[in-house]
Amino acid sequence: MPASRYKQLDLFQRAQYDKAAKLLQENSFQAAASEFEKFKVQFPDSPALAHVVFMRGYCLHQAKARNQAIKIYHEVLDYFADEVPDAAPAKYFMGLAHLENGDTRNGLSCLKEMLANDAYAKHPLAASALARLAENHWRNKETDQAVKLWKQIVADFRQSNHQEASQARDSLVTYYIKAKDYAGYDAWLLNDKNRDDAKHRVWMAQQVAEKAHHIFYWHHGHYTQLEREERNDAMRACWDYLKAQRPWFEKEGQVWDFLTRALSFLTTHYGEKKDRDKIVDDLVAIIKALKDPADANGKYGWMVDRLREGNDCARARHVIGLMTDRPQAEYKEAELLVHEQKYKEAVAQLERVEKMGNPTWAATAQERKAWVYKDCLANYEAAINIYRQINKPPHTLWAIQECFIRWGKLDDAITTLSEIENSFPADAPRAAWHKAHYYHNAGQGKKAVAQARKILKAYKTSQEASKAHQLLEQYGVATGGGVFEEE
Repeated sequence: MPASRYKQLDLFQRAQYDKAAKLLQENSFQAAASEFEKFKVQFPDSPALAHVVFMRGYCLHQAKARNQAIKIYHEVLDYFADEVPDAAPAKYFMGLAHLENGDTRNGLSCLKEMLANDAYAKHPLAASALARLAENHWRNKETDQAVKLWKQIVADFRQSNHQEASQARDSLVTYYIKAKDYAGYDAWLLNDKNRDDAKHRVWMAQQVAEKAHHIFYWHHGHYTQLEREERNDAMRACWDYLKAQRPWFEKEGQVWDFLTRALSFLTTHYGEKKDRDKIVDDLVAIIKALKDPADANGKYGWMVDRLREGNDCARARHVIGLMTDRPQAEYKEAELLVHEQKYKEAVAQLERVEKMGNPTWAATAQERKAWVYKDCLANYEAAINIYRQINKPPHTLWAIQECFIRWGKLDDAITTLSEIENSFPADAPRAAWHKAHYYHNAGQGKKAVAQARKILKAYKTSQEASKAHQLLEQYGVATGGGVFEEE
């Protein structure tokens, strides 16, 4: 409730409202709804009555009692239709409740009615109503209608509902990238006042670069495997657009920003070797002019990482050769060897780094070597020995127990987990759950059940308690304590 409305309440009304609001804040939705109902009964003449009735409906909605909530929203609209701060949200959430119930027709109808009301259409939640309608158009491949509504959200609600406006802008940028319609993108965001504004043009290019990283990854679902050619065409068009924006970055004094974004794009998504080499050469020229060696080596290291991710190991090695911090350079070479799956060579390279007399890089190399033995070579004995030398619990103990369980040494893994549980309280619930999980996977059901019961008793407020409860249900065991097995 806004402070201006809260001030209108007397002390008794504030006390009851605060009680209900506290329960809502604690996610005790049914209890909060009951307290808002008590407020309505006790203070029928309160100036906040419309708000309180709406809040009761909202609490029931959050409690997933959507049909009850819809009735309360109707009550708000029947008796307080002119109280826009409460009636407009009631109309929006009524539509949302219908949609969540699977009643698309009534849900969309409510949202359209909200937007048809001049007063309600100015409420910040009108942006959310427009967004839900746009989503429906997009799902139905009614692209033009979706784009129109997204543009309306961006234009009308930039100040009053920044979150929806930002999401609508993201949706529009995504649309233009996928459609390869950069002329349309320019037409949307450019006008006579900002057409020659370098800062604005740089911002536009940055929006495309940032959204492209999300769009072109397969697992983000914007393209299917059957749309490989469409994806490739969109990536090519995106790079052509970004490349053409370089003069604006130069004019704004942000060449480094352009080059780093360009290299990330060209090594992650799409790029001809000649384009990538040109960007690398330009970056190297800037770095060579730096006076701080640490800054230069850090930037070279970043370039090596990007080139490695893009499988351009030859060019990455060229950049490594420019680094003056030799321990860091040799470590980067080891990372390349791991990337090339030359694991034994990587171990030898890491051992060279350890012997170079730089404590920081020696420690980093030692830990990386243990990881190579554990995750790449499956030499668990060697990995365990190194982790014990490193001796940075609980991190190294977690790595050691993982080695033991992969090695098939259940008892040793359990012993290590017990050490974690007994010595590091913050990690104790997780360690206890790992023991139950390992026993279960090993077919030792009796011990798994005992361990799960122990978790429910000792760590009942942890996330692991929920997992333990589910595990006990798998075994058909009632949860309520009991005698625990000795480990």
